[in-house]
Amino acid sequence: MLTTGKKTSLGGGRRVRKYTKERAVKRCPFVASAEVIEVGTGTKLSARTSEIGVGGCYVDALNPFNLGTAVTVKIVRDQGAFQAKAKVVYSDPSFGMGLAFEALDLEQRTILENWLAEIVLAGRAG
Repeated sequence: MLTTGKKTSLGGGRRVRKYTKERAVKRCPFVASAEVIEVGTGTKLSARTSEIGVGGCYVDALNPFNLGTAVTVKIVRDQGAFQAKAKVVYSDPSFGMGLAFEALDLEQRTILENWLAEIVLAGRAG
């Protein structure tokens, strides 16, 4: 069987790509409001996340930023907010973009780790 290293399938009405190179850090399903701001121009994009992990997140957006764009991302959940500098590491027009977080300060990393712990614990309870 010939493989191209990339598989495309449908999932929830959205095209999902599977690359042979897996992420270094696993992402968990996570839906929350997100504001992504392009550092160079100040262009704001209001969107939502669908996945998050210690290393980054996926943002659903109809008009995602281009690959390599430096951004800041603010994710709001319940009464808390997480903010980080990030870089667009992949972009899928009309679907969204993958963001890789850059150096997180201790406070922001703690917020993110607490959210991830809640997700893991909720998954075990269900």
